[in-house]
Amino acid sequence: MERRQARGAAGRMRTPMKAISAITFFAGMTVLPVAAAAPETWSVDPVHSTAQFTARHFGIVPVIGWIPIVSASVQLTPGSQIPLAVTAQLDASKVDTHDDQRDGDLRSPHFFDVATSPAIAFVSTKIEGTDPKHFTIAGNLTMHGQTHPVVLNAQVAGAGKTPRGHSIIAYAATATIDRTQWGMTYGPLIVGNNIDLTINAEADAPGP
Repeated sequence: MERRQARGAAGRMRTPMKAISAITFFAGMTVLPVAAAAPETWSVDPVHSTAQFTARHFGIVPVIGWIPIVSASVQLTPGSQIPLAVTAQLDASKVDTHDDQRDGDLRSPHFFDVATSPAIAFVSTKIEGTDPKHFTIAGNLTMHGQTHPVVLNAQVAGAGKTPRGHSIIAYAATATIDRTQWGMTYGPLIVGNNIDLTINAEADAPGP
């Protein structure tokens, strides 16, 4: 009788020890963090992208021009369409308003002064918003040899795949800038100071 009681007491003593050992084992396990997916760089297709500006003759009549996009890129988190970063290079020496005389004036020191500063560059500094239909891209715009901040109102205009299965995203962005901030002060009675910018870009997924 005493032996059975002793064995029963010993069994009751072993059960807590097993529980303690299990707790110690699981507590000692290290939970490894899940690695975040590396950002992807999507390239902008200059052939299917445009950078357009609208100035106003005498501050009234809209005059539209285009500046070719030389190169641009969009950095994305896989699975997201809202950019992490955006960069772009444009060529002001090829500005086109469909009028040779006006284009020559725009290329002169009166405006872009392409002999000295032919390149226009944009580099994002902050992107805010979680809605693909409306987010903002703040960045630095360099032209006419000067750099100043701008904020673009942007949206994802569409997304899909080409017939070859290549993923693409269409972006649209707008902003209004004061040209005099970049030292373009010529002809205030001829050309309005506020210039509307419209960007339409096709971003292509990395890969062949």
